Amino acid sequence: MAGSRTAEVYEALKEELLNGDHAPGSKLAIEALALRFGVSPGAVRESLSRLTSDRLVEALPQRGFLVAPISQDDLTDLTEVRIDIETRCLRRSIERGTLEWEARLLSTWHQVSHVGDSPQGRAHPDWPRLHAQLHDDLVAACGSPWWLRLREVLYMQAERYRRLILPRAQAARDINAEHRAIVERTLARDADAAVAALADHMQRTAQDLLEAGPRGFERRMPRGAAMGKGITDGAKG
Repeated sequence: MAGSRTAEVYEALKEELLNGDHAPGSKLAIEALALRFGVSPGAVRESLSRLTSDRLVEALPQRGFLVAPISQDDLTDLTEVRIDIETRCLRRSIERGTLEWEARLLSTWHQVSHVGDSPQGRAHPDWPRLHAQLHDDLVAACGSPWWLRLREVLYMQAERYRRLILPRAQAARDINAEHRAIVERTLARDADAAVAALADHMQRTAQDLLEAGPRGFERRMPRGAAMGKGITDGAKG
């Protein structure tokens, strides 16, 4: 039971951190979080320790747990490494993917395109989940658990930057067209073209975030947005 509660706190806090409910660099008060979630301080401490492995939280001597900072240099470095690993995984998926993999990718793409074409677009509540699923499915046939684990960690970090800053970005892009190009070239088993399209897609997103300017990196969410949440509400996304 205690383990399941810790897992719930971990998932709720992870979602809050990805959404920017806690300002980068701010201290995470264990006692206050324990009170809010209705769990022991030990459960919160264990959850925060797991989040340090995800690089969403930093543990510093004499200071406790802090929300991991963000910076333009970090985003640039993250994007370069992510493009390298993500495109390697995609190339391997194209080489190894089965018909079942193609069918799953095509199904997810139909859902993503439908949501992307809706009036809400990327503000649609299903967008984060479906967008992540599309990128997961593209590389699902990679065949290397280590590559996929590294890729998952990098995707999580990129998602944090997207949620924190992208609402401030002003660039007009046809995201559905970019996704369509990646999917079509992948299904055509044109690895070079698919990899190029994916790399361009990720680089464009990073550039949008960088062009949002310093104000985008100084974004702060109202503390009340996080403080009013319990485990159930915080885990939604």
